[in-house]
Amino acid sequence: MPDIQLRLGREVLVIDGATGTMLERAGIPAEQCPAQLCLLDPDIVLDIHRNYVLAGADCVTTNSFGGTRAKLAHYGLDGQMAQINRASVRIARASGAQHVLADVGPSGRVLAPVGDAEFDDVYADFFDQVQALASEGPDAILIETMTDIAEARCAVLAARAACDLPVFVTVSFGSSGRMDLSGTDPETAAVILAGAGAHAVGINCGLGPEQMLPLVEGMAAATSLPIIVQPNAGLPRRVGETAVFPGTAEEMGHYAERFAEAGASLIGSCCGSTPAFTGAIADRVKERAVATRRPVPEGVAVAGPRRVVRIGAGQPLAVIGERINPTGKKALVASLASGSMSVVRDCALTQQQQGAHLLDVNVGAPEIDATAVLPQVVEALEGIVDLPLVLDNTDPVALERALKVYPGRALINSVNGSDDSMACVLPLAKRYGAAVLVLALDQDGIPSTAEGRVAIVDRVCARAHELGLTDQDLLVDCLVLTAAADPHGARATLDAVHVVSHDRGLATVLGVSNVSHGLPGRASLNATYLAMAAGCGLDAAIVNPGDAEVMRTVAAVNVLRGADELASAWIARVQDESKPSAARPELFASGASTVAGRLAAAVEHGDADSAPVLVEELLQAGMAPGAVVSDVLTPAIQRLGDAYGRGDVFLPQLIAAAGAMKAAVEAAKAHLPAGEDTAEGRVVFGTVKGDIHSIGKDICISMLESRGFAVSDLGVDVAPETFARAASEADVVCLSALMTTTLGAMEDTVELLAETGVPVLVGGAVVTEDYAQTIGAGYAPNAPGCVEAVRAAIEGVPR
Repeated sequence: MPDIQLRLGREVLVIDGATGTMLERAGIPAEQCPAQLCLLDPDIVLDIHRNYVLAGADCVTTNSFGGTRAKLAHYGLDGQMAQINRASVRIARASGAQHVLADVGPSGRVLAPVGDAEFDDVYADFFDQVQALASEGPDAILIETMTDIAEARCAVLAARAACDLPVFVTVSFGSSGRMDLSGTDPETAAVILAGAGAHAVGINCGLGPEQMLPLVEGMAAATSLPIIVQPNAGLPRRVGETAVFPGTAEEMGHYAERFAEAGASLIGSCCGSTPAFTGAIADRVKERAVATRRPVPEGVAVAGPRRVVRIGAGQPLAVIGERINPTGKKALVASLASGSMSVVRDCALTQQQQGAHLLDVNVGAPEIDATAVLPQVVEALEGIVDLPLVLDNTDPVALERALKVYPGRALINSVNGSDDSMACVLPLAKRYGAAVLVLALDQDGIPSTAEGRVAIVDRVCARAHELGLTDQDLLVDCLVLTAAADPHGARATLDAVHVVSHDRGLATVLGVSNVSHGLPGRASLNATYLAMAAGCGLDAAIVNPGDAEVMRTVAAVNVLRGADELASAWIARVQDESKPSAARPELFASGASTVAGRLAAAVEHGDADSAPVLVEELLQAGMAPGAVVSDVLTPAIQRLGDAYGRGDVFLPQLIAAAGAMKAAVEAAKAHLPAGEDTAEGRVVFGTVKGDIHSIGKDICISMLESRGFAVSDLGVDVAPETFARAASEADVVCLSALMTTTLGAMEDTVELLAETGVPVLVGGAVVTEDYAQTIGAGYAPNAPGCVEAVRAAIEGVPR
């Protein structure tokens, strides 16, 4: 068999199509675990693989999509995890395919803070599955259909640790062009997954080929890795008892050519497709040379879960916000020491609004256990700010714990030239796909000359290269000393920046504010030194983004460097500065001076620590508990829901806000007179028979509970009769489905519930409003929409 790595990125390879669709056509019932068929009926799986090979597939994917221990546990099969996965590879290999891709789907659990699963547990699930798959010798691991960038990254890290095979990963996007759970766009996903060590990245499922094309183009422009594309055969609609995908094989073949022109080198299809689709793809692109792609933007790429920032190589001068640092900040120290994230949230959001591009996170103080608090801060911030984080800590245990849970490509601050530092930090950067900030010092301190500092930088870079890091992973800090202590030190730093930038070609950063320590007029000194450093090639500055003089200098530098096209950012800044502060638009109620305004901001920012405290303040000031809920809390969560509908915020922010809202509502209701603490309504919620997915259900329940509804969660794989029995105690019943094969069960459940007279709402990734109408149910498109639909159903308002 040919080596897939020798072909990867050089010629277009054809991947097979849907397995689930073919199993459904073969009459396999929805409640059957598909992966178990590798043991129960291997011939039916083998026939599917052979048909795809006969149609022209170079690669077949193993029937192991639901093969994690957690997924198999829903069927009582977790004890057979290794057997099932190993059998899936053997069957695929027997098909005669040139290449076997060992398939890994979502774990079935949602990582914190969106869900309650811990990184180590999910990592272990993926590690065990990949190890079992790899033991049978597939050509590569294919991780697919990921809707949360944190889980996708976790799976890649686990796969790399479990085997030496190439690791491919594809993620799924919704109609918004972002991953449903994390809100991640294609460029950001590519940067994070490439950093984690993927050998190829791409997109599968969720969308048809027409909708997927611009997303593929965006991803191809963000990475040099091979691109994988596997669209659905359109979006499904229900015809009788069958889910029908409207796309045709001819249409898929047409778009396969366009995907290849966009730079894709592994092209297949997903839900609703058959061997005919694979044949149409093969006819158009098989063995075609991979198209030449545009050069990827240069610079050190770091990423939060929803934003990429590139530093160096002609990119705009980047601002790293320095304010999350306990030094001299008693309120921050006290808050973190008590386990509250309120102050750090406020500090992060303020710096984001002030124009920072990255946030430095330092929790170093004697009162704070960094090994526990640093990962807690990372989880608190990942859902409310989009900016990449700089993990500023020298404790390797704290760093590793934070790197595990951060769903982006972090910047580690820092490594230095001592052997101990390099031995601890550089392997962490490589293992977790982080960039790393290099300090020009070692065990002997900071050299007084530029030459001495550059020599240390050279030594660290050489060690980093030995471990597999590249210059695109390194950002160099030549170290600013205070001008008050050494009048010549500032010049030595600038000389070192010039050499590192121009002679070594590395990106550079400075903690600019250090230069003015102990001197009056600090803002002017900082801004002037920043301009001088920029002239020497500085690429990023660690500063206070609330310093207007410094931020104006940053904007001016970017104009004069040619990094601000048409001077648009400069013009916008000058115009914004000319407005009264009250006229400057803000999405959230941050900076509010009243207690009610601060409570609204706490909800919108997901601050579950402060929200109940502020409720108590309002109550003590004389506001009635019901008024707190109706006049302050409900409008706040409604504003956030509206922002979600516009695409201004994403699911992690919404879930964090729901937690804060729930805590606040509970605090207010505790003060209601006896008998008045009633729920807004009683809701029964569950995933229909045959479907074991719970993510959408759990998110909707979180939102409903935050708005005061009492929810009875029936779980997953719920029989129609169970829904009917529970309906007697409900005002509304909500049904969720993620699989097209379970739409029949949804229809059966709605039909049975019609006899109860209780309103029924349906939703889920495969459910449309048209479909809901055809089965006589109400419809909710998303979590905020679910709240409004439930309220309308209870009030008897037709929707």
